[in-house]
Amino acid sequence: MVHNVYLFVGHPEVLRRYGELSPLARLYRLTPGAELAVMPVDDALHDDVHRRIGTGEWLENLRLTTMDMAYAAETSRRGALAYIETDYFGGSGLQAAALWGGGALAIRPLTMTQEQSAGRPRATWPINAVLRGLGVEAAPGFDAFDTFSLGRYRSNDEIRERGLPIRG
Repeated sequence: MVHNVYLFVGHPEVLRRYGELSPLARLYRLTPGAELAVMPVDDALHDDVHRRIGTGEWLENLRLTTMDMAYAAETSRRGALAYIETDYFGGSGLQAAALWGGGALAIRPLTMTQEQSAGRPRATWPINAVLRGLGVEAAPGFDAFDTFSLGRYRSNDEIRERGLPIRG
């Protein structure tokens, strides 16, 4: 299995702040009518944002910097904002997530490897915890990850190809 995404997640009006910062920011819904949107963070967007706000120090085991964290905190004054990433290939890898709200970090960056997740309830995994913090309620028989439809998209490229673009 390959799953490799790097995304900010939140209500479109919150994520649009990145659009004010970089013309490369694009927003998508994963399903029709979804309240929350995703913004894929690729290298070009990341580099453009860093040119504008600076880089800061890179965080360990996460594709964010201290400046990314500060900007996300400031952006969360408009509403809750999450960052999620997956990096799985062939049965190994990891997932990471963080959540901001009200201008502050609400759930510090959490990272869990495939090996660490063995035997732990899926509801306790980082992405599920953060999605619950955004208000995603798991449907019966599913976790928040699948309820939010992240399992349908294996990469940022798939989100750009098959996701539902939000204009404006």
